[in-house]
Amino acid sequence: MSKRYHLLIPHYRHVDRLTRFLPRLASAGLPVLVVDDGSDRRTLKRLRDLVAGYSWASLLERDRNGGKGAAVIAGMEYLYDRGATHAISVDADGQHDPGDVARFRRASERSPRRLLSGRPVFADSIPASRLHGRKVTNWLARSLAGGNRVEDAMCGFRLYPLATVLPLVPALGNRVRMEFDVEILVRACWAGIELEFIPTRVDYPKEGLSHFRLIADNLRFARMHSVLTFEALGRSLRPPRGCGTGSPQA
Repeated sequence: MSKRYHLLIPHYRHVDRLTRFLPRLASAGLPVLVVDDGSDRRTLKRLRDLVAGYSWASLLERDRNGGKGAAVIAGMEYLYDRGATHAISVDADGQHDPGDVARFRRASERSPRRLLSGRPVFADSIPASRLHGRKVTNWLARSLAGGNRVEDAMCGFRLYPLATVLPLVPALGNRVRMEFDVEILVRACWAGIELEFIPTRVDYPKEGLSHFRLIADNLRFARMHSVLTFEALGRSLRPPRGCGTGSPQA
């Protein structure tokens, strides 16, 4: 089957940043699906006008806010139903480098069943609290994945092979907000899906809007880690499968 790649952008009240970021994605030469995750009416009207200005972009609207993971999942299912084989997710706030989309695609074409994820090369703009928080989350993800090489569990720049990743979604339950990026990667490892991490520049815009809620989202991460820890203990009683890793050749 021929491979069909599609860019996927989960969006929630980031229309100002997306207005500057979306035109830069034209260089990727791929169709773009923006999935709005229940933004307010004013934002949604502006988003509709923005997307309508680009023939290669389309918009999928969710009635209510369900979280980043819910938006990504809705986009992947929508694209898969329409014949896409791979979805490349990038964040709507423009922190990812459109120039790396081609590198992800070339790596995927060599190994179509691999899940590709960015390994962030951070600009000086990253807040120190986020950098240290990532180190803890990455350590936990590596432990949960069974000691395999998870270089970064939080980067939103991902290339998902839809046929192999979508069957993992039911196991997530309602853990589909900020914790999605981590859990889907761990479950991919458990399913034996090969991973490849590609260095990519990540820039945190000074005027960026973060939807991370300190207490609520940290509680969600704690719940996710608890669920995965209990599952990992059960898995330890069975022969491990583990996830393979690949070295980028782009």
